[in-house]
Amino acid sequence: MKKVAIILIRKDSKGLVDKNIKLFCGRPLCFYTIDVAIDSKEFDEIWISSDSEEYLNLCKGEYGKSCKYIKREKEVSLDSSTTYETLEFLFKDVKENFIFMNLQVTSPLRKVDHILEAFELFKNCNHLVSFSKLKISKSLIMNKELGYLKPSCHGGNYRRQDEPEYIYPNGAIWMSTKNKYLRDKTFYTNRTKVYEMEKIYSYDIDDELDFKICESLYMKYI
Repeated sequence: MKKVAIILIRKDSKGLVDKNIKLFCGRPLCFYTIDVAIDSKEFDEIWISSDSEEYLNLCKGEYGKSCKYIKREKEVSLDSSTTYETLEFLFKDVKENFIFMNLQVTSPLRKVDHILEAFELFKNCNHLVSFSKLKISKSLIMNKELGYLKPSCHGGNYRRQDEPEYIYPNGAIWMSTKNKYLRDKTFYTNRTKVYEMEKIYSYDIDDELDFKICESLYMKYI
């Protein structure tokens, strides 16, 4: 079955303007994800999709015919647009089934080995999602909108070591087949495999501080 890397590069970013093409260690941020997809040699096709001709032309100038460039409609490129709506748009005219990996460009610390390991793990399941360990216990998280705190069990006898281990999707890798994803409309089912990544590779850039932290980590460890 054909294997496709999908790299979504949306123009508008509220937290950090032009985040996806902002220079990261001297190169546009999105290039790091494209590089990893190409260097893995796992994909038959690499689809780069954006609502911006400027972004697509930037990528074309760097990668030429090694990738496929798809202009996305504005209505599936909004802050309110869901991943399903965006992928459904990309898949709507494709009849064949294929394996795809959705690679988020705000995860620049992801390495080739992670893609290879995810493919190796993608067996006897419908979907695969990368996760990382949660730094704090879920029971310590509270809703500030309440305006007050509910009575807590975290008194003098609380021990973090007694808490169960929680994981969260780190945004680096989502994997499925076109037909199963369109059927389930989600990556998260009881047939989803967990691919756990180390914390250092799991940073997701949302704001300026994240950007600086990831640049520092990349220069030191990647």
